[in-house]
Amino acid sequence: MTKISADAKFVIASLKKGDQRVFEKLYSDYFEKLCFFLLNYTQDKEIIEDIVQDTFVKLWINREKLTISTSLNSYLYKSVYNNFIDNYRKKKKRDTLLESYYQLALYKIIDTDEEYKEERLNKLDKCIAKLPPKCKEVFISIKLSGMKYKEVASTLNISLKTVEGHTRKAYVFIKNCMK
Repeated sequence: MTKISADAKFVIASLKKGDQRVFEKLYSDYFEKLCFFLLNYTQDKEIIEDIVQDTFVKLWINREKLTISTSLNSYLYKSVYNNFIDNYRKKKKRDTLLESYYQLALYKIIDTDEEYKEERLNKLDKCIAKLPPKCKEVFISIKLSGMKYKEVASTLNISLKTVEGHTRKAYVFIKNCMK
């Protein structure tokens, strides 16, 4: 374990007493070095500067309780690193929370979409029910039962052209009805 130098002891004692000049000197000596150090962990300059700034603010606020058992240099680098990790964890927690809100919003949209689809299906059923009887029978045979045009023509004893006409008429009617 490294012994604290006399200079570091003086700086720590001065900080504890609230000497602003010593704090400002410490800030000017270490701010850029600590920012450069954090470049190893992130490239976001704003985050880096905020974390280093926050570290110095905490140092000043908690100056009276300050206990440094290693070198002042090590203490500052470790503090900056710990603040970076805390910031990262908070951001990750916030991102996870936002992701869960996003997922919830998607589920609500899907539910709403399901309701919309159900509403459209009900409307389609009503439109089909309004079709003329023969047209309705042809349309249901082709679209819902999956029969071929020729099969429907044979089953209902009508011409292929009549089946096509009823189908076309049903499509036009349903399209207008669904609007």
